Amino acid sequence: MKRWNVAVPLLLTLLLVLWTALVYGTSQYGSWHIYPALAVAPVVVAYHLALIARRTPRMPFVLYFATHLVLFIPLWFGCLMLISKDGL
Repeated sequence: MKRWNVAVPLLLTLLLVLWTALVYGTSQYGSWHIYPALAVAPVVVAYHLALIARRTPRMPFVLYFATHLVLFIPLWFGCLMLISKDGL
C-alpha cells in the first residue's frame, strides 16, 4: 500500500494527459474544461510536500519531487494551452 501512495502524483499527471486528450477536440477558449487541469498542479505539489513531511528518509522524496516537477510543469502548461486553445 505504501508504494501506491508514492505513485499518486504520477497518476494525477496521467489523469491530466487523459483529460487533455478527451476534451481537446471539444474545448474552446474560456470553457469550463480548463478548471480540472488547473486544479491538478496544486494537488500534485501538496501531495509531494505531504510525502516529504511524512516519510523518512526525506531525501529520496525531495529528489522525486524535484524530478517530477521538472517534467510536470512544461507538460502542465502544454495541456493548459491545448485545452484553452491559447498560447504563451
